[in-house]
Amino acid sequence: MSSLFREMPGDAWESVPLEVLSQMIPAVRLVRFGTGADAGVALLARNQAHVSVNGQPIAGGLHVLRHRDEVLLGRQRFWFSAESTPVVTVYQLREGERRPTCPVCRGQVKDGEQAVRCPGCDRWFHQIDNAEGRRKTCWTYAATCRFCRHPTSLSGERAWHPGQEENNG
Repeated sequence: MSSLFREMPGDAWESVPLEVLSQMIPAVRLVRFGTGADAGVALLARNQAHVSVNGQPIAGGLHVLRHRDEVLLGRQRFWFSAESTPVVTVYQLREGERRPTCPVCRGQVKDGEQAVRCPGCDRWFHQIDNAEGRRKTCWTYAATCRFCRHPTSLSGERAWHPGQEENNG
């Protein structure tokens, strides 16, 4: 799930839900669109709103945000994160879909198996770790997805935060 970080006093950052932005600044709205790998967030701004993304004013009142975009709304500074938390789920093939092949082990992901669908590219990976000792941890095999570089941590902790930009800038 995408999120927004707001700059706080003392070089701190607070994560705020996207919906809160339009409550704070009525002339600006963030709109989610699409699903899976086609999902995104668009920033809509009225003419009177002073908005820039990555230092550039937004043209026509519309900008599709990308991961790590810096958004300035008047004097308030935000960072957008498209990072989502991957979740282990029991896979079930939907009618009309092809059975996926795990990109790590090249085996088919079968109904009833534990798997993770990458939030970044929508590919399915095995993530089996059960009581019978069967273990196939393809999703967490590497630190990031080999296709879209989305972090593979299952801890729920974010791999990126705005402070990293400040320290690297």
